Amino acid sequence: MCLGNCSGKFSREHVVTGALFLGNEITVQGFRWCKSEPKTIGLSSLTAKILCRRHNSDLSPLDRAAAHAFGSLRQATRLSNVRSKLRQRIWNVKRFPIDGRVLERWFLKTLVNLAFEGEYPIGRNSVVAGQPSKDLVEIAFGLNQFDGRAGLYTVVHVGQQIEAKDTVQFAPLIKKAKGHVAGGLFSFRGFRFLLFLEPEGIKQLPSGVGFPGEDWGISQLNFHNEQMRAKVGKYLSHVTEIKW
Repeated sequence: MCLGNCSGKFSREHVVTGALFLGNEITVQGFRWCKSEPKTIGLSSLTAKILCRRHNSDLSPLDRAAAHAFGSLRQATRLSNVRSKLRQRIWNVKRFPIDGRVLERWFLKTLVNLAFEGEYPIGRNSVVAGQPSKDLVEIAFGLNQFDGRAGLYTVVHVGQQIEAKDTVQFAPLIKKAKGHVAGGLFSFRGFRFLLFLEPEGIKQLPSGVGFPGEDWGISQLNFHNEQMRAKVGKYLSHVTEIKW
């Protein structure tokens, strides 16, 4: 661990925060042992030894923030479902606040977990395959922040369908010319996010990039988006507010 001050022993942690999910089983795809088709496993099985116990504990606020954000999106979906069955009216607008800075760090931590010991260095300043650069580790632990327009983007397009289920999907964004992980695509309870690691930012994803059957290249990328507004019928129903 490049930060030093480790507690000595590595501890097991969930590769994707277990507190996001209500059940005891999850369906996963994309790892070496399930590349071609999804497999259902016990939630406790999706763990890895990446950090020592002390540094795992230091990142626990990120897990809580992600669980809160996941729960807020779950509540927003439930509210849409309930109100869609009622007579249309001017709604009492419900607001769901999310801490964007901490959630952004959770996406970084999760990207590192999922790309750890993979084929490519994580970040342009890393020279070791499957390892993050020191600057990214410092950002994950809150010792620094992303520069420029590096960070979290929402990914949206007109007519986009959101399949709001308790799922997280991930695909690394690889710059093959330089041979490193430049970011990660996430479906976070059906909502699409991009974590981009480089300060010049990104205006458009390449055509064809996305999960199977999807093309995120047609989407608009919104850096540090502050609101996701949802209508039920003609009227505004609720707003997810991302605080930066």
